[in-house]
Amino acid sequence: MSADLSIEDMTLEAFADQLKAIRQHLISLSSTHIPVDLSAEQQISVRSALLWLNEHSEYQTLGICADHLADAEAALKRYVAALSEPIEMDIPPQTGAVFLKFNTLKNAWYVDGYTGKSRGVLVSYHTSEPELNDVNGTYGPFPLDLF
Repeated sequence: MSADLSIEDMTLEAFADQLKAIRQHLISLSSTHIPVDLSAEQQISVRSALLWLNEHSEYQTLGICADHLADAEAALKRYVAALSEPIEMDIPPQTGAVFLKFNTLKNAWYVDGYTGKSRGVLVSYHTSEPELNDVNGTYGPFPLDLF
């Protein structure tokens, strides 16, 4: 799957077809509580799809479930650097598994303890453009080290 074309390079029909293909691809990997073990080729494909959706969204929300805060912070920094801009955060220490949520529009985060079994990163895309409404969606969980 190629996600190299931008909306400016496509007809509306081609854009809709590309968006549908990307959504189907990501949804097929999004029905688990832990990230699917991705081959190197699949990782490239998923990163490309996420970055394509990123180009057509206004902002993203990341939800990260990890065994340790350090793992969640490292994943957050890698994902945000790929999807938005590098960030620095000063999150107070926390023991045990955590849920870390980050909004790229507000550069705001929330962290709490987590007792669930899910692990990985959920990526939600947000746009207010009516013609891009199908960009809105949540995908994952993806591996903490995808980016």
